[in-house]
Amino acid sequence: MRLNRYWKFLLLALCVAAAVQVVYLRTHEFPALLGGLFLEMAATVAHSETLVPTTIHGFTTEGIPFAYPPLGFYVMAVFLRLGVDGVALLRFGAPLVLLCNVAVLYHFTVVLTDSPETGLVAGIVTGTHVTLNLYLVGASGFIRGLGFLFMLVALLGAYQYFANDGGRRALATAVVGWGLVVLTHPVHAAAAGAGVAAAWLVWDRSPVGLAAGVGIAVGGLVIASPWWVTVVSQHGPGIFFAGAGSHGSLNHSLSDLGALAGWFWGGSYVLNWPAVLAVLGATVLVARGNWEQPAWLAVPVVLLVPPHGRLGLLFVAPLGAVGLVFTYSLLTDLELDRLDLPTRRIDLPALSTDRLDLPALSTQQVVAIAFVCLLVGPFVVQNMNAAADTGPYSPLPVYVDSEDQTAMGWVENETAVDARVAVIGSGSEWFPYLANRTSVIVKYGTEWRGQATWDRHSAAQSRLRGCWNASCVNTTLVEYEFAAEVDYVYVPYGSFIAGRSGASISPALHRSLSASERFTLVYRNSGVGIYDYNQTALQSPDPHLTAAEG
Repeated sequence: MRLNRYWKFLLLALCVAAAVQVVYLRTHEFPALLGGLFLEMAATVAHSETLVPTTIHGFTTEGIPFAYPPLGFYVMAVFLRLGVDGVALLRFGAPLVLLCNVAVLYHFTVVLTDSPETGLVAGIVTGTHVTLNLYLVGASGFIRGLGFLFMLVALLGAYQYFANDGGRRALATAVVGWGLVVLTHPVHAAAAGAGVAAAWLVWDRSPVGLAAGVGIAVGGLVIASPWWVTVVSQHGPGIFFAGAGSHGSLNHSLSDLGALAGWFWGGSYVLNWPAVLAVLGATVLVARGNWEQPAWLAVPVVLLVPPHGRLGLLFVAPLGAVGLVFTYSLLTDLELDRLDLPTRRIDLPALSTDRLDLPALSTQQVVAIAFVCLLVGPFVVQNMNAAADTGPYSPLPVYVDSEDQTAMGWVENETAVDARVAVIGSGSEWFPYLANRTSVIVKYGTEWRGQATWDRHSAAQSRLRGCWNASCVNTTLVEYEFAAEVDYVYVPYGSFIAGRSGASISPALHRSLSASERFTLVYRNSGVGIYDYNQTALQSPDPHLTAAEG
Protein backbone atom coordinates (compact mmCIF):
# COMPACT_ATOMS: atom_id res chain seq x y z
CA MET A 1 0.00 0.00 0.00
CA ARG A 2 1.45 3.35 -1.01
CA LEU A 3 1.53 6.08 1.63
CA ASN A 4 0.72 8.82 -0.86
CA ARG A 5 -2.52 6.99 -1.76
CA TYR A 6 -3.29 6.59 1.95
CA TRP A 7 -3.06 10.31 2.64
CA LYS A 8 -4.85 11.38 -0.55
CA PHE A 9 -7.84 9.15 0.18
CA LEU A 10 -7.90 10.26 3.82
CA LEU A 11 -7.97 13.91 2.75
CA LEU A 12 -10.77 13.20 0.29
CA ALA A 13 -12.86 11.46 2.97
CA LEU A 14 -12.36 14.40 5.34
CA CYS A 15 -13.32 16.95 2.67
CA VAL A 16 -16.57 15.14 1.82
CA ALA A 17 -17.45 14.79 5.51
CA ALA A 18 -16.59 18.44 6.14
CA ALA A 19 -19.05 19.52 3.43
CA VAL A 20 -21.95 18.03 5.40
CA GLN A 21 -20.71 19.57 8.65
CA VAL A 22 -20.39 23.01 7.05
CA VAL A 23 -24.02 22.81 5.88
CA TYR A 24 -25.06 21.86 9.42
CA LEU A 25 -23.19 24.81 10.93
CA ARG A 26 -24.57 27.29 8.40
CA THR A 27 -28.17 26.33 9.12
CA HIS A 28 -27.98 25.65 12.87
CA GLU A 29 -27.23 28.87 14.72
CA PHE A 30 -27.98 26.92 17.89
CA PRO A 31 -26.71 23.33 18.25
CA ALA A 32 -29.16 20.53 17.53
CA LEU A 33 -30.69 18.10 20.01
CA LEU A 34 -29.85 17.89 23.72
CA GLY A 35 -26.67 19.24 25.28
CA GLY A 36 -27.61 21.49 28.19
CA LEU A 37 -26.89 18.83 30.80
CA PHE A 38 -23.39 18.20 29.45
CA LEU A 39 -22.75 21.94 29.26
CA GLU A 40 -23.93 22.47 32.84
CA MET A 41 -21.66 19.63 33.98
CA ALA A 42 -18.69 21.23 32.25
CA ALA A 43 -19.53 24.63 33.77
CA THR A 44 -19.80 23.03 37.22
CA VAL A 45 -16.38 21.44 36.78
CA ALA A 46 -14.92 24.73 35.54
CA HIS A 47 -16.10 26.65 38.60
CA SER A 48 -15.87 23.94 41.24
CA GLU A 49 -13.55 24.26 44.20
CA THR A 50 -13.08 20.48 44.27
CA LEU A 51 -11.59 18.25 41.60
CA VAL A 52 -14.73 16.10 41.30
CA PRO A 53 -17.99 17.91 42.18
CA THR A 54 -20.59 15.82 43.98
CA THR A 55 -23.77 17.39 42.59
CA ILE A 56 -24.94 19.16 39.43
CA HIS A 57 -27.45 21.78 40.49
CA GLY A 58 -30.31 23.06 38.37
CA PHE A 59 -31.57 19.64 37.29
CA THR A 60 -34.42 18.79 39.72
CA THR A 61 -34.70 20.57 43.05
CA GLU A 62 -32.25 18.17 44.70
CA GLY A 63 -29.77 18.28 41.84
CA ILE A 64 -28.31 15.16 40.29
CA PRO A 65 -25.20 13.27 41.43
CA PHE A 66 -22.12 13.86 39.31
CA ALA A 67 -21.33 10.24 38.51
CA TYR A 68 -20.96 10.61 34.75
CA PRO A 69 -17.50 9.81 33.30
CA PRO A 70 -15.82 13.23 33.54
CA LEU A 71 -12.93 13.40 31.04
CA GLY A 72 -14.89 15.20 28.31
CA PHE A 73 -16.21 17.72 30.80
CA TYR A 74 -12.71 18.57 31.97
CA VAL A 75 -11.73 19.16 28.34
CA MET A 76 -14.76 21.44 27.92
CA ALA A 77 -14.00 23.15 31.23
CA VAL A 78 -10.59 24.20 29.94
CA PHE A 79 -12.23 26.00 27.01
CA LEU A 80 -14.85 27.56 29.28
CA ARG A 81 -12.15 28.86 31.62
CA LEU A 82 -10.42 30.38 28.58
CA GLY A 83 -13.58 32.35 27.82
CA VAL A 84 -15.03 30.24 24.98
CA ASP A 85 -18.81 30.47 24.81
CA GLY A 86 -20.32 27.15 25.91
CA VAL A 87 -23.02 27.00 23.25
CA ALA A 88 -20.47 27.79 20.52
CA LEU A 89 -18.19 25.10 21.94
CA LEU A 90 -20.87 22.46 21.49
CA ARG A 91 -21.94 23.80 18.11
CA PHE A 92 -18.46 23.78 16.54
CA GLY A 93 -16.76 21.19 18.73
CA ALA A 94 -18.98 18.24 17.85
CA PRO A 95 -18.41 18.45 14.06
CA LEU A 96 -14.66 18.82 14.63
CA VAL A 97 -14.57 15.74 16.85
CA LEU A 98 -16.61 13.88 14.22
CA LEU A 99 -13.94 14.67 11.62
CA CYS A 100 -11.40 13.13 13.99
CA ASN A 101 -13.59 10.03 14.11
CA VAL A 102 -13.68 9.98 10.31
CA ALA A 103 -9.88 9.88 10.27
CA VAL A 104 -9.65 7.14 12.90
CA LEU A 105 -12.36 4.97 11.32
CA TYR A 106 -10.67 5.47 7.95
CA HIS A 107 -7.44 4.11 9.43
CA PHE A 108 -9.37 1.40 11.27
CA THR A 109 -10.85 0.20 7.97
CA VAL A 110 -7.52 0.37 6.14
CA VAL A 111 -6.00 -1.83 8.84
CA LEU A 112 -8.85 -4.33 8.51
CA THR A 113 -8.78 -4.47 4.70
CA ASP A 114 -5.34 -3.18 3.67
CA SER A 115 -7.13 -0.95 1.16
CA PRO A 116 -7.21 2.87 1.17
CA GLU A 117 -10.14 2.70 -1.28
CA THR A 118 -12.19 0.83 1.29
CA GLY A 119 -11.09 3.27 3.97
CA LEU A 120 -12.24 6.15 1.76
CA VAL A 121 -15.78 4.77 1.49
CA ALA A 122 -15.91 4.00 5.22
CA GLY A 123 -14.74 7.52 6.03
CA ILE A 124 -17.37 9.09 3.78
CA VAL A 125 -20.14 7.00 5.34
CA THR A 126 -18.94 7.86 8.85
CA GLY A 127 -18.77 11.58 8.23
CA THR A 128 -21.97 12.01 6.22
CA HIS A 129 -24.53 9.40 7.33
CA VAL A 130 -26.81 11.67 9.35
CA THR A 131 -29.08 8.83 10.48
CA LEU A 132 -26.18 7.08 12.19
CA ASN A 133 -24.03 9.99 13.33
CA LEU A 134 -26.71 12.49 14.41
CA TYR A 135 -25.74 12.12 18.09
CA LEU A 136 -22.14 12.77 17.08
CA VAL A 137 -23.08 15.94 15.19
CA GLY A 138 -25.63 17.42 17.64
CA ALA A 139 -24.89 19.29 20.85
CA SER A 140 -24.01 16.18 22.85
CA GLY A 141 -21.62 15.08 20.11
CA PHE A 142 -18.59 16.67 21.76
CA ILE A 143 -18.78 14.21 24.66
CA ARG A 144 -20.16 11.27 22.70
CA GLY A 145 -17.69 11.90 19.89
CA LEU A 146 -14.73 11.73 22.25
CA GLY A 147 -16.13 8.50 23.67
CA PHE A 148 -16.54 7.08 20.17
CA LEU A 149 -12.97 8.10 19.33
CA PHE A 150 -11.44 6.36 22.36
CA MET A 151 -13.65 3.31 21.72
CA LEU A 152 -12.17 3.02 18.21
CA VAL A 153 -8.66 3.25 19.66
CA ALA A 154 -9.39 0.43 22.12
CA LEU A 155 -10.94 -1.77 19.42
CA LEU A 156 -8.07 -1.11 17.00
CA GLY A 157 -5.52 -2.08 19.65
CA ALA A 158 -7.47 -5.24 20.49
CA TYR A 159 -7.68 -6.22 16.82
CA GLN A 160 -3.98 -5.67 16.25
CA TYR A 161 -3.08 -7.68 19.35
CA PHE A 162 -5.43 -10.64 19.05
CA ALA A 163 -5.73 -10.93 15.23
CA ASN A 164 -2.35 -9.68 14.01
CA ASP A 165 0.03 -10.54 16.88
CA GLY A 166 0.59 -6.85 17.44
CA GLY A 167 2.66 -7.31 20.57
CA ARG A 168 3.16 -4.86 23.40
CA ARG A 169 2.42 -1.73 21.37
CA ALA A 170 -1.02 -3.00 20.35
CA LEU A 171 -1.68 -4.16 23.91
CA ALA A 172 -0.77 -0.73 25.27
CA THR A 173 -3.04 0.93 22.68
CA ALA A 174 -5.95 -1.22 23.81
CA VAL A 175 -5.30 -0.49 27.48
CA VAL A 176 -5.03 3.27 27.01
CA GLY A 177 -8.04 3.40 24.69
CA TRP A 178 -10.15 1.37 27.11
CA GLY A 179 -9.09 3.50 30.07
CA LEU A 180 -9.91 6.74 28.25
CA VAL A 181 -13.30 5.54 27.05
CA VAL A 182 -14.20 4.44 30.59
CA LEU A 183 -13.40 8.00 31.62
CA THR A 184 -15.51 9.51 28.84
CA HIS A 185 -18.79 7.74 28.03
CA PRO A 186 -20.57 4.71 29.56
CA VAL A 187 -22.18 3.37 26.37
CA HIS A 188 -18.96 3.51 24.37
CA ALA A 189 -17.10 1.96 27.29
CA ALA A 190 -19.53 -0.97 27.24
CA ALA A 191 -19.09 -1.28 23.46
CA ALA A 192 -15.31 -1.21 23.78
CA GLY A 193 -15.39 -3.83 26.51
CA ALA A 194 -17.61 -6.08 24.41
CA GLY A 195 -15.35 -5.57 21.39
CA VAL A 196 -12.15 -6.43 23.30
CA ALA A 197 -13.74 -9.57 24.74
CA ALA A 198 -15.06 -10.56 21.32
CA ALA A 199 -11.62 -10.05 19.74
CA TRP A 200 -10.14 -12.61 22.14
CA LEU A 201 -13.05 -14.99 21.61
CA VAL A 202 -12.90 -14.77 17.81
CA TRP A 203 -9.16 -14.81 17.15
CA ASP A 204 -7.37 -16.22 20.16
CA ARG A 205 -9.20 -18.27 22.84
CA SER A 206 -5.89 -19.21 24.48
CA PRO A 207 -5.09 -18.86 28.20
CA VAL A 208 -2.39 -16.34 27.32
CA GLY A 209 -4.88 -14.32 25.31
CA LEU A 210 -7.37 -14.49 28.15
CA ALA A 211 -4.73 -13.17 30.51
CA ALA A 212 -4.02 -10.32 28.07
CA GLY A 213 -7.73 -9.51 27.89
CA VAL A 214 -7.96 -9.40 31.66
CA GLY A 215 -4.87 -7.20 31.67
CA ILE A 216 -6.55 -4.78 29.26
CA ALA A 217 -9.63 -4.61 31.47
CA VAL A 218 -7.67 -4.16 34.69
CA GLY A 219 -5.22 -1.69 33.17
CA GLY A 220 -8.01 0.50 31.82
CA LEU A 221 -9.84 0.46 35.13
CA VAL A 222 -6.61 1.47 36.87
CA ILE A 223 -6.26 4.42 34.48
CA ALA A 224 -9.84 5.45 35.31
CA SER A 225 -9.57 4.66 39.02
CA PRO A 226 -9.14 8.26 40.29
CA TRP A 227 -12.63 8.95 38.98
CA TRP A 228 -14.59 5.83 39.89
CA VAL A 229 -12.97 5.49 43.31
CA THR A 230 -13.97 9.08 44.09
CA VAL A 231 -17.54 8.50 42.87
CA VAL A 232 -17.89 5.33 44.92
CA SER A 233 -16.60 7.11 48.01
CA GLN A 234 -19.09 9.95 47.47
CA HIS A 235 -22.20 8.10 46.31
CA GLY A 236 -21.62 4.38 46.83
CA PRO A 237 -21.26 1.67 44.16
CA GLY A 238 -25.02 1.43 43.62
CA ILE A 239 -25.06 4.64 41.61
CA PHE A 240 -23.44 2.91 38.64
CA PHE A 241 -26.11 0.21 38.62
CA ALA A 242 -28.80 2.90 38.81
CA GLY A 243 -27.38 4.73 35.82
CA ALA A 244 -26.95 1.55 33.77
CA GLY A 245 -30.41 0.18 34.44
CA SER A 246 -32.66 3.18 33.91
CA HIS A 247 -32.67 3.59 30.11
CA GLY A 248 -30.88 2.50 26.96
CA SER A 249 -29.02 -0.27 28.73
CA LEU A 250 -27.89 -3.75 27.75
CA ASN A 251 -30.86 -5.55 29.29
CA HIS A 252 -33.30 -3.57 27.11
CA SER A 253 -31.43 -4.22 23.87
CA LEU A 254 -31.15 -7.98 24.30
CA SER A 255 -34.93 -8.25 24.36
CA ASP A 256 -35.43 -6.01 21.35
CA LEU A 257 -33.57 -7.55 18.43
CA GLY A 258 -36.62 -6.94 16.24
CA ALA A 259 -36.17 -3.21 16.75
CA LEU A 260 -32.51 -3.69 15.80
CA ALA A 261 -33.56 -5.04 12.40
CA GLY A 262 -35.99 -2.14 11.96
CA TRP A 263 -33.26 0.35 12.78
CA PHE A 264 -30.86 -1.30 10.34
CA TRP A 265 -33.16 -1.32 7.33
CA GLY A 266 -35.52 1.58 7.94
CA GLY A 267 -35.88 4.96 9.57
CA SER A 268 -33.24 6.51 7.36
CA TYR A 269 -33.41 10.03 6.00
CA VAL A 270 -31.29 8.99 3.05
CA LEU A 271 -30.92 6.20 0.50
CA ASN A 272 -29.48 3.57 2.83
CA TRP A 273 -27.19 1.72 0.45
CA PRO A 274 -24.39 1.45 3.06
CA ALA A 275 -26.60 -0.93 5.09
CA VAL A 276 -27.39 -3.04 2.02
CA LEU A 277 -23.76 -3.20 0.98
CA ALA A 278 -22.69 -3.96 4.57
CA VAL A 279 -24.67 -7.19 4.33
CA LEU A 280 -23.01 -7.89 0.99
CA GLY A 281 -19.59 -7.10 2.44
CA ALA A 282 -20.15 -9.41 5.40
CA THR A 283 -21.33 -12.15 3.03
CA VAL A 284 -18.25 -11.74 0.83
CA LEU A 285 -15.89 -11.97 3.80
CA VAL A 286 -17.64 -15.06 5.15
CA ALA A 287 -17.56 -16.67 1.71
CA ARG A 288 -13.81 -16.05 1.57
CA GLY A 289 -13.38 -17.73 4.95
CA ASN A 290 -12.93 -14.51 6.90
CA TRP A 291 -16.02 -14.73 9.12
CA GLU A 292 -14.15 -13.31 12.09
CA GLN A 293 -14.21 -9.64 11.07
CA PRO A 294 -17.98 -9.28 10.52
CA ALA A 295 -18.72 -11.36 13.61
CA TRP A 296 -16.43 -9.17 15.71
CA LEU A 297 -17.82 -5.91 14.34
CA ALA A 298 -21.40 -7.05 14.95
CA VAL A 299 -20.97 -7.81 18.66
CA PRO A 300 -21.13 -4.23 20.06
CA VAL A 301 -23.95 -3.36 17.65
CA VAL A 302 -26.14 -6.32 18.59
CA LEU A 303 -25.54 -5.86 22.31
CA LEU A 304 -26.05 -2.11 22.49
CA VAL A 305 -28.28 -1.04 19.57
CA PRO A 306 -31.00 0.17 19.65
CA PRO A 307 -31.17 2.92 20.77
CA HIS A 308 -27.49 3.78 20.29
CA GLY A 309 -27.57 3.98 16.49
CA ARG A 310 -24.16 5.61 16.17
CA LEU A 311 -22.55 2.29 17.11
CA GLY A 312 -23.95 0.99 13.85
CA LEU A 313 -21.09 2.84 12.17
CA LEU A 314 -18.81 0.08 13.46
CA PHE A 315 -20.61 -2.40 11.22
CA VAL A 316 -22.10 -0.33 8.40
CA ALA A 317 -19.10 1.86 7.53
CA PRO A 318 -16.30 -0.72 7.10
CA LEU A 319 -18.44 -3.58 5.81
CA GLY A 320 -20.48 -1.29 3.55
CA ALA A 321 -17.16 -0.13 2.12
CA VAL A 322 -16.10 -3.74 1.57
CA GLY A 323 -19.37 -4.40 -0.25
CA LEU A 324 -19.00 -1.33 -2.46
CA VAL A 325 -15.38 -2.03 -3.38
CA PHE A 326 -16.22 -5.70 -4.06
CA THR A 327 -19.03 -4.63 -6.40
CA TYR A 328 -16.65 -2.22 -8.12
CA SER A 329 -14.04 -4.93 -8.60
CA LEU A 330 -16.67 -7.35 -9.86
CA LEU A 331 -17.93 -4.90 -12.45
CA THR A 332 -14.46 -4.02 -13.69
CA ASP A 333 -13.05 -7.55 -13.29
CA LEU A 334 -9.87 -5.98 -11.92
CA GLU A 335 -8.01 -5.99 -8.64
CA LEU A 336 -7.73 -2.42 -7.40
CA ASP A 337 -4.18 -2.81 -6.16
CA ARG A 338 -2.98 -4.40 -9.42
CA LEU A 339 -2.27 -1.15 -11.21
CA ASP A 340 -0.02 -2.84 -13.79
CA LEU A 341 -2.84 -4.90 -15.30
CA PRO A 342 -4.06 -3.86 -18.78
CA THR A 343 -7.47 -2.19 -18.82
CA ARG A 344 -10.18 -2.39 -21.44
CA ARG A 345 -11.00 0.99 -22.88
CA ILE A 346 -14.33 2.35 -24.02
CA ASP A 347 -13.95 4.61 -27.05
CA LEU A 348 -16.55 7.33 -26.89
CA PRO A 349 -18.01 8.43 -30.24
CA ALA A 350 -16.80 11.81 -31.39
CA LEU A 351 -19.31 14.59 -30.97
CA SER A 352 -19.94 17.03 -33.77
CA THR A 353 -18.64 20.04 -31.90
CA ASP A 354 -15.33 21.76 -31.65
CA ARG A 355 -15.91 22.75 -28.05
CA LEU A 356 -16.10 19.27 -26.49
CA ASP A 357 -13.47 16.59 -26.95
CA LEU A 358 -14.12 13.77 -24.45
CA PRO A 359 -11.22 11.39 -23.78
CA ALA A 360 -11.48 7.62 -24.03
CA LEU A 361 -12.34 6.15 -20.62
CA SER A 362 -11.30 2.84 -19.10
CA THR A 363 -13.84 0.44 -17.66
CA GLN A 364 -12.61 1.31 -14.18
CA GLN A 365 -13.19 4.99 -14.79
CA VAL A 366 -16.68 4.46 -16.21
CA VAL A 367 -17.73 2.32 -13.25
CA ALA A 368 -16.20 4.79 -10.78
CA ILE A 369 -18.10 7.68 -12.39
CA ALA A 370 -21.32 5.64 -12.33
CA PHE A 371 -20.86 4.87 -8.60
CA VAL A 372 -20.30 8.55 -7.85
CA CYS A 373 -23.33 9.61 -9.88
CA LEU A 374 -25.71 6.91 -8.69
CA LEU A 375 -24.63 6.16 -5.12
CA VAL A 376 -22.04 8.34 -3.43
CA GLY A 377 -23.06 11.70 -4.88
CA PRO A 378 -26.81 11.41 -4.15
CA PHE A 379 -26.01 9.96 -0.73
CA VAL A 380 -23.87 12.96 0.21
CA VAL A 381 -26.38 15.46 -1.20
CA GLN A 382 -29.27 13.82 0.66
CA ASN A 383 -27.30 13.96 3.88
CA MET A 384 -26.48 17.62 3.29
CA ASN A 385 -30.20 18.33 2.90
CA ALA A 386 -30.99 16.33 6.05
CA ALA A 387 -28.29 18.13 8.02
CA ALA A 388 -29.64 21.51 6.92
CA ASP A 389 -33.16 20.95 8.30
CA THR A 390 -33.82 22.41 11.76
CA GLY A 391 -37.53 21.55 12.04
CA PRO A 392 -39.12 19.31 14.66
CA TYR A 393 -39.34 16.32 12.32
CA SER A 394 -35.81 16.60 10.96
CA PRO A 395 -32.94 14.35 12.08
CA LEU A 396 -31.18 17.33 13.68
CA PRO A 397 -33.92 19.53 15.19
CA VAL A 398 -33.12 22.59 17.28
CA TYR A 399 -34.63 22.25 20.76
CA VAL A 400 -34.17 25.90 21.74
CA ASP A 401 -35.12 28.62 19.27
CA SER A 402 -34.66 32.39 19.54
CA GLU A 403 -37.94 32.83 21.45
CA ASP A 404 -36.80 30.23 23.99
CA GLN A 405 -33.46 31.96 24.42
CA THR A 406 -35.16 35.32 24.96
CA ALA A 407 -37.60 33.83 27.47
CA MET A 408 -34.83 32.06 29.36
CA GLY A 409 -32.88 35.30 29.45
CA TRP A 410 -35.91 36.98 31.02
CA VAL A 411 -36.08 34.25 33.66
CA GLU A 412 -32.42 34.76 34.53
CA ASN A 413 -32.80 38.54 34.82
CA GLU A 414 -36.26 38.88 36.37
CA THR A 415 -36.73 36.00 38.80
CA ALA A 416 -35.17 35.12 42.14
CA VAL A 417 -31.96 33.14 41.99
CA ASP A 418 -33.66 30.21 43.72
CA ALA A 419 -36.67 30.18 41.36
CA ARG A 420 -37.84 26.74 40.30
CA VAL A 421 -39.53 26.25 36.94
CA ALA A 422 -41.50 23.42 35.35
CA VAL A 423 -40.55 23.60 31.67
CA ILE A 424 -42.80 21.77 29.21
CA GLY A 425 -40.88 20.16 26.35
CA SER A 426 -37.27 19.22 25.72
CA GLY A 427 -36.16 22.80 26.36
CA SER A 428 -36.20 21.70 30.02
CA GLU A 429 -32.79 20.09 29.48
CA TRP A 430 -31.22 23.33 28.23
CA PHE A 431 -33.00 25.53 30.80
CA PRO A 432 -30.59 25.27 33.79
CA TYR A 433 -27.63 26.43 31.71
CA LEU A 434 -29.36 29.13 29.67
CA ALA A 435 -31.61 30.52 32.43
CA ASN A 436 -29.37 29.74 35.41
CA ARG A 437 -32.43 28.49 37.30
CA THR A 438 -33.70 25.10 38.42
CA SER A 439 -35.59 22.93 35.94
CA VAL A 440 -37.85 20.92 38.21
CA ILE A 441 -39.06 18.24 35.78
CA VAL A 442 -36.22 17.04 33.57
CA LYS A 443 -35.58 13.36 32.99
CA TYR A 444 -32.06 13.43 31.57
CA GLY A 445 -29.62 13.11 34.43
CA THR A 446 -32.17 11.54 36.75
CA GLU A 447 -31.07 8.07 35.59
CA TRP A 448 -28.30 8.37 38.16
CA ARG A 449 -31.01 8.42 40.84
CA GLY A 450 -32.53 5.18 39.62
CA GLN A 451 -35.41 3.84 37.58
CA ALA A 452 -38.22 5.20 39.77
CA THR A 453 -36.96 8.79 39.56
CA TRP A 454 -36.39 8.52 35.83
CA ASP A 455 -39.91 7.14 35.29
CA ARG A 456 -41.55 9.83 37.45
CA HIS A 457 -39.92 12.71 35.59
CA SER A 458 -40.47 11.11 32.18
CA ALA A 459 -44.16 10.41 32.86
CA ALA A 460 -44.77 13.92 34.22
CA GLN A 461 -43.19 15.51 31.15
CA SER A 462 -45.28 13.32 28.87
CA ARG A 463 -48.50 14.21 30.70
CA LEU A 464 -47.77 17.96 30.67
CA ARG A 465 -47.16 17.91 26.91
CA GLY A 466 -50.66 16.57 26.38
CA CYS A 467 -52.51 18.99 28.68
CA TRP A 468 -55.35 21.09 27.22
CA ASN A 469 -56.31 23.13 30.27
CA ALA A 470 -54.94 24.53 33.53
CA SER A 471 -56.60 21.83 35.58
CA CYS A 472 -54.56 19.18 33.79
CA VAL A 473 -51.32 21.06 34.45
CA ASN A 474 -52.14 21.51 38.11
CA THR A 475 -53.30 17.91 38.55
CA THR A 476 -50.15 16.59 36.91
CA LEU A 477 -47.92 18.65 39.21
CA VAL A 478 -49.88 17.43 42.26
CA GLU A 479 -50.12 13.75 41.28
CA TYR A 480 -46.42 13.45 40.47
CA GLU A 481 -45.51 15.37 43.66
CA PHE A 482 -43.93 18.37 41.95
CA ALA A 483 -46.46 21.02 42.95
CA ALA A 484 -44.70 22.12 46.13
CA GLU A 485 -41.43 22.57 44.20
CA VAL A 486 -42.69 24.75 41.31
CA ASP A 487 -42.67 28.57 41.24
CA TYR A 488 -43.24 29.06 37.51
CA VAL A 489 -44.54 27.03 34.58
CA TYR A 490 -42.86 27.52 31.20
CA VAL A 491 -45.26 26.73 28.33
CA PRO A 492 -44.43 26.89 24.60
CA TYR A 493 -46.84 28.33 22.05
CA GLY A 494 -47.75 26.06 19.14
CA SER A 495 -45.15 23.54 17.90
CA PHE A 496 -42.10 22.55 19.92
CA ILE A 497 -39.73 19.61 20.34
CA ALA A 498 -40.67 16.81 22.72
CA GLY A 499 -38.13 14.01 22.91
CA ARG A 500 -37.24 13.02 19.34
CA SER A 501 -40.48 14.21 17.76
CA GLY A 502 -42.58 17.31 17.36
CA ALA A 503 -45.48 18.24 19.62
CA SER A 504 -47.93 21.11 19.85
CA ILE A 505 -49.59 23.12 22.61
CA SER A 506 -53.21 24.07 22.04
CA PRO A 507 -54.09 27.80 22.32
CA ALA A 508 -56.86 26.63 24.65
CA LEU A 509 -54.24 25.74 27.25
CA HIS A 510 -52.87 29.29 27.37
CA ARG A 511 -56.41 30.71 27.62
CA SER A 512 -57.19 28.34 30.45
CA LEU A 513 -53.95 29.17 32.29
CA SER A 514 -54.62 32.91 31.95
CA ALA A 515 -58.15 32.51 33.33
CA SER A 516 -57.10 30.37 36.29
CA GLU A 517 -56.50 31.75 39.78
CA ARG A 518 -53.62 29.32 40.19
CA PHE A 519 -51.62 30.66 37.25
CA THR A 520 -50.63 34.26 36.46
CA LEU A 521 -49.04 35.22 33.13
CA VAL A 522 -45.80 37.06 33.90
CA TYR A 523 -44.01 36.88 30.54
CA ARG A 524 -44.96 36.22 26.95
CA ASN A 525 -43.36 36.34 23.53
CA SER A 526 -44.40 34.75 20.24
CA GLY A 527 -43.07 31.32 21.27
CA VAL A 528 -43.31 31.07 25.06
CA GLY A 529 -45.62 31.94 27.93
CA ILE A 530 -44.36 31.89 31.52
CA TYR A 531 -46.86 31.64 34.37
CA ASP A 532 -46.42 32.22 38.08
CA TYR A 533 -47.77 29.17 39.93
CA ASN A 534 -49.87 30.04 43.00
CA GLN A 535 -49.17 27.23 45.41
CA THR A 536 -51.45 28.72 48.10
CA ALA A 537 -54.48 27.99 45.92
CA LEU A 538 -53.79 24.26 45.86
CA GLN A 539 -56.30 23.39 48.55
CA SER A 540 -59.20 25.53 47.29
CA PRO A 541 -61.41 24.80 44.30
CA ASP A 542 -60.95 27.04 41.28
CA PRO A 543 -64.23 28.02 39.62
CA HIS A 544 -62.44 28.89 36.39
CA LEU A 545 -60.91 25.41 36.24
CA THR A 546 -64.27 23.80 36.97
CA ALA A 547 -65.88 25.78 34.16
CA ALA A 548 -63.06 24.92 31.78
CA GLU A 549 -63.41 21.22 32.57
CA GLY A 550 -67.15 21.36 31.96
